Formats: sequence, C-alpha cells, structure tokens
Amino acid sequence: MKASITNSVAGALLLALSAMAAAQAPPQDPASAPASAQALNLTPAQRLAIYQSVTGTQKNSAAPTGFRVTVGAHVPDSVELKPLSDTLAKLAPQAKDFSVAMIEKQVILVDPGNRQVVAVVTQEPANEVR
Repeated sequence: MKASITNSVAGALLLALSAMAAAQAPPQDPASAPASAQALNLTPAQRLAIYQSVTGTQKNSAAPTGFRVTVGAHVPDSVELKPLSDTLAKLAPQAKDFSVAMIEKQVILVDPGNRQVVAVVTQEPANEVR
C-alpha cells in the first residue's frame, strides 16, 4: 500500500515537472521546421526493437563536447553513424532512410544528409525524447 502511494506521488510529480518543462519551451511551428527535424513517429514496439538491437550491436559513446542529444540537434562529424539494419528497416519502414548511433545509452536516429537527430530512443519509454 505504501509503495503504491509512493509510486502515485512520484508519477504525479513527474507529470507536473514535464508540464512545467513543456510550458517553458518556446513554441515551435512544425510547418516551419525542416522535415528531418520533425520527430519521427515510432510505435513503442518499434522503439523497443530499435533500442535492443542497436544497444546490442553498437558501442556506447560519450557525448561530444557541446552536443546535447535532442531531436533537431546537429550531430558532430566525430560521431560515427551506421545505417539502420535491414531487419529494423522492415520492422520500422518509416525509419529505413536514417542512420543510428548510441550516445550516453541513448539511441539516436539521424538524417544522414544533414546529420540532424530525428528521434531519440531510450531504454525507458517514459524517458523518451520526441
């Protein structure tokens, strides 16, 4: 019972903090953002498959100085990008043209043409950045 109450309070606090962070973020007009900067919509199953596959096959890299893992961020040339595997491309066809890398235990999907992050996939679905 006590754990249930603690979990409920923690969930409410997390929701409140998320709402405050969203309120502080400047509004963005999706129509004005480049297509590659718009978040890639993946299902939870696709996100899980991508995370498990990439973390099982790629090295976890430290974030380069000044780079923050967020959708729309430009990935420095020092970060090695790899193509999405054929298996994952079939599982998530909307992501087939993107490259992947793992930075700070976060999988990033990147537009290889302009090196912009289009999705960030983390181990915990609640912590995913969209």
